[in-house]
Amino acid sequence: MNRKYSLKKNRDFQYIYRRGKAKGAKSMLLLFMERRTGMVAVGFCVSKKIGNSVVRNRVKRRMKEAFRPEIDKLRPGSRMVFIARPPLAEASFEQIKKTMRYLLQKSGMYREESV
Repeated sequence: MNRKYSLKKNRDFQYIYRRGKAKGAKSMLLLFMERRTGMVAVGFCVSKKIGNSVVRNRVKRRMKEAFRPEIDKLRPGSRMVFIARPPLAEASFEQIKKTMRYLLQKSGMYREESV
């Protein structure tokens, strides 16, 4: 995933945590909000409850790679944070992609023509 789409500052994460809406699945949670203009911005959060650093980094890499093909289908100005839940550590890559698409569709983040 290209770095220009990443949320980098803690204050950006905190803003979405406070003001964003949430949609959840068994293995992942999506916090999201929309702006009228701007680029898509996304952050990934994997807590220590998931496992050691090797497991957490693997989960984060897989989440980023599952999100990459979806970027062009999202509305401009979308801001979101994906939060991993413990079952995600054992999930296959296909399950991660499927869950991510489900959450994006459930939250209405896709453009109308891409659905």
